Amino acid sequence: MNTIPSALLGRYLSQKAGTGPQTTPTSYIVNGAACVSAGDLTGLRGLLPQVRKKAGLIADSARLRRRLELFALFFQESHPQGGTPERREVAFVLYYFLKGYDLIPDSIPEIGLLDDALLVETVFNRNQLALQSHWAAKERPWPENP
Repeated sequence: MNTIPSALLGRYLSQKAGTGPQTTPTSYIVNGAACVSAGDLTGLRGLLPQVRKKAGLIADSARLRRRLELFALFFQESHPQGGTPERREVAFVLYYFLKGYDLIPDSIPEIGLLDDALLVETVFNRNQLALQSHWAAKERPWPENP
């Protein structure tokens, strides 16, 4: 199973393509999600335990931790071949979080996860309706503080 990003996605992440003063978090996510291939979607399924482990180690932000766990569950439960825009955005942000292609290195105390949190929050806000619909389809109550 391929567990590394495709060449296109890896290049986008490693070059921080599209970053700059005119780039918004939304445009960065939309362009990054467009780079997510079917192979990336398949590969990410095998990386979900690592995503959950890394998210579980976040001590400074329960909100970021909860949202990453919510994304991992959504991704795990959504159709494996489904390349919907929301699934691709969630996949992109999970790769961004996991693979360490950060604009701000995670190792910097107090601010290392700031870029991850900004992208996670943007993906959450852009796709909240789809996430809530997924929870409803699973007959699961929407978390009180996702």
